[in-house]
Amino acid sequence: MDVAKLGQRQLFLMKWENLEGRILKRFEQSQNVSEVIEYLVAVLVRNALCSRAISETLQALIRELFLTSEPSDTLRRYAPYFEEYCEKSEWKTIIKRLFRNEADYLACTKEARGYKDYLIKEGTLDIRQENHAYIVESFFEDMNGKRHKLTIREVDPNKAAPVVTKLLQILTTLTIFETNGVRKFVKFINYEGSGKIITTAYDARLEEVDESAQEPSDKTASDDTKTGASSKKTNKSANESKQATTPHNKANVTPTPAASKPKSKPKKPSKTPKKSDTAYLRYGKTNEQIDKEREKRRLEREKNKLMGKKKRKKK
Repeated sequence: MDVAKLGQRQLFLMKWENLEGRILKRFEQSQNVSEVIEYLVAVLVRNALCSRAISETLQALIRELFLTSEPSDTLRRYAPYFEEYCEKSEWKTIIKRLFRNEADYLACTKEARGYKDYLIKEGTLDIRQENHAYIVESFFEDMNGKRHKLTIREVDPNKAAPVVTKLLQILTTLTIFETNGVRKFVKFINYEGSGKIITTAYDARLEEVDESAQEPSDKTASDDTKTGASSKKTNKSANESKQATTPHNKANVTPTPAASKPKSKPKKPSKTPKKSDTAYLRYGKTNEQIDKEREKRRLEREKNKLMGKKKRKKK
């Protein structure tokens, strides 16, 4: 199974043991020395903020990379960060492999040597409390000036602000963090350290990060494809249903007998009323007289209508 590139979430949220395994597997598959060196720099920053020691397994990987890999600008640039994980004899060999002379070493490592001491500084504030969890929330700008947030958990609250600031600024030298080809963490803006009392806790994001290390990426793509197809099918059905109920479509679609009843033709007025005419009983006139008066009133209404006279309202 191919191991994907490690990003911000993996390097700063994944459990230490799982992260170590991901880095080793990634290097085994990619053999990309520069990429793995930058991963290890990020791990050093996280370890320093959390006051943890780097594992012996990663220390062995560091020595292997610097002693056997083809010299590169990345190895030269970050070499000072890893000096303490090598024996003195090994370090002398590394310097000879990577640099032409002392002047070359000083020129290539000026930036790293300025940050190096902050990786090993101890906390001096003495503000840690029992049953408290401490985090650092930091903010950076990317190459386009967009802000990005980085959260690091389980940090040592006793680290002074200048130390934390310098450690976070190391991340601005890395190129491994990017979104859509745009490098993140180009400029450090600010950070806040905080703590809170912990009773019980659970974070699903940590599980997701761990599980992502074991799931193939093509499975996710397949699931997304299925979900997209299902969604399109549902939307299509919904649209068809919606179209079927619009007045416009009702007029254009011939209704089936089960769906709607055919419109009945208007009935012609019957000459002979269904019920017997009993008007003569009320007025004391014959049917013939009543019919004549009705016809007379009808003709009068037609005449008034043609002449434009309005019907007089009863008061």
